[in-house]
Amino acid sequence: MKSDSWLGRAACIGIVAGLAGLPSVEAAAQKVDFAGKRIELLVPFPPGGGSDVYSRGLAPFLEKHLPGNPTIIIRNVPGGGSIPGSNQFHARAKPDGLHVLVCSSSTVMNFVFQRAKFELELNKLQPVLLSPQGSVVYVSPALGVKAAKDIARLKGQALTFGGTGPTGAEMRMTTTFALLGLDVKYVWGVARGPVRLAFERGEFNINYDTTPGYLKNASQLVKAGKAVPLFALGVLNEQGNIVRDPNFPDLPNFVEVYEIMHGKPPSGAAFEAWKAILQMSVMANKSLLLPVGTPQPVVEAWREAIRKTLADPEFEAKAASIIEGYPQFVGEAGRPIMNEATTVKPEIWEWIKNFLKPRHGRTI
Repeated sequence: MKSDSWLGRAACIGIVAGLAGLPSVEAAAQKVDFAGKRIELLVPFPPGGGSDVYSRGLAPFLEKHLPGNPTIIIRNVPGGGSIPGSNQFHARAKPDGLHVLVCSSSTVMNFVFQRAKFELELNKLQPVLLSPQGSVVYVSPALGVKAAKDIARLKGQALTFGGTGPTGAEMRMTTTFALLGLDVKYVWGVARGPVRLAFERGEFNINYDTTPGYLKNASQLVKAGKAVPLFALGVLNEQGNIVRDPNFPDLPNFVEVYEIMHGKPPSGAAFEAWKAILQMSVMANKSLLLPVGTPQPVVEAWREAIRKTLADPEFEAKAASIIEGYPQFVGEAGRPIMNEATTVKPEIWEWIKNFLKPRHGRTI
């Protein structure tokens, strides 16, 4: 990660902010001991998706760096766009450091657009780690498209896409496809892991994955000639502009692809709404959260374990499939991002409302 890039500076800001008051933090963390304990990471999605890959990549390092070297258990609670799993966490998790919610962009977006269905207040949970993650769009080679420059060939073709629902993380795709002018049939109620398998079987012909899911799974489809990567959504820089995803520098971002398709850059209310959704789905893509009321020494023990993990040479060697290339925000450094991701301006809310109702039959 280059220190002169905005990502490098953001990473330093996030980690340094998380280190504020380090001596007292270390003293508090040293009083916590998880020896002989089993810690549950609740993943409100089925195995195989980005949240599952993220959790299982972090788990052995959390076992290594949490005080007492506890056993980490990953418990998948699939269904309902992560709402049932999140509510189960709220009902059962105790503020003892033994229960952690793995939050995803689907959780963030469903919290924003279906808040009445949530029993927890997502932005009030204790942030341990916040990890932005990008997304890559790929298609079946049967569509006759070999690269992003050919994307105009998709216009008028029958495209089929699967996902959990129109108000979850897939909103980054529904708005992307709409702004690009693509004709897509949506099949809802299918999680990311099963969607990828269905794509491989030919049941869907356009799909996306977050960076870990793409690098671990979808990239194998590309190598086998079963998928063609088109573009990455990109990330927001310090000025709020869309730049190329650092993990996929050879793939154009959404703005570049929009210009290929329409001959001009995106603008207006639709693009501002798209950027707001990018904030929810990319910049606040993954996080580890502790229950409200978790004692501060326990919270600090978790945050210290994350700092040690990020500095662990073994983790750095494996981080490409988990977090590499994106800033990592430890502890309180992640709270402003989560707060911004869960707050929508009235004009953007209005655009999204008018987008969802006629296209997807959903009212927010």
